[in-house]
Amino acid sequence: MSAADTDAKPGFWAFSLTLYDRPGVAEACLALQDGFGADVNLLLLGFWRARQGYAGWAPGEIDRVLAAAAPVTAALLPLRAARRALKVLQADEPAAAALYAEAKALELKLEQVAQVWLAGASRISPALRQKPPVPREVEMLAAAEHLAAYLEHLAPGRPDILPPGAALLDAAFT
Repeated sequence: MSAADTDAKPGFWAFSLTLYDRPGVAEACLALQDGFGADVNLLLLGFWRARQGYAGWAPGEIDRVLAAAAPVTAALLPLRAARRALKVLQADEPAAAALYAEAKALELKLEQVAQVWLAGASRISPALRQKPPVPREVEMLAAAEHLAAYLEHLAPGRPDILPPGAALLDAAFT
C-alpha cells in the first residue's frame, strides 16, 4: 500500500496511506498479517478511530466488523496470494511483471473497498468521542487500546504477538 499506488480519498483511506508509508509501519503490519492472520485494514482502522477521538472497541465489535467485511476479505485473500506468487514468478517469466502490477492495483482497490466495509460496520457513537482536537497522548492511548484488544482477539495468551504489536505502535507514533 503506498500513496503513489492509488488515488487517496479524504478520510480513512487517506489516513491509512499516510500511516502505512511511515517507516516501520508496513513491516509491523505485515508481520502481524503473515505471522498471526491480522487484517491490516482492521489494524489501521483502530489507529484511525483513535485519531478521531474514539477509545477502544465495544464488546463484540471486532467480530462484528470482521464478519461484515468477510465477503470482501474472501475476494481479497486469494488475490493477495496470486499477487505474491506472481512476484516470485517474475524471476522466471517475463509476462509475470505486468500481471503482478495488475494484480497489485486490483488488490489495492479491494483494500479500499474493504476499508469502506470495515468503517461502515464500526459503530462509532458520538457520545464516545473525545472532542477535537484530540491530544496526542489521548490518541496514543486510544490506539494502544484498539491494538491491544485486537492482538488479544487474534492470539489470546500468546506473548509472541506483542513485539510486532509494539513495533507497530512505536512506528505509528515516532
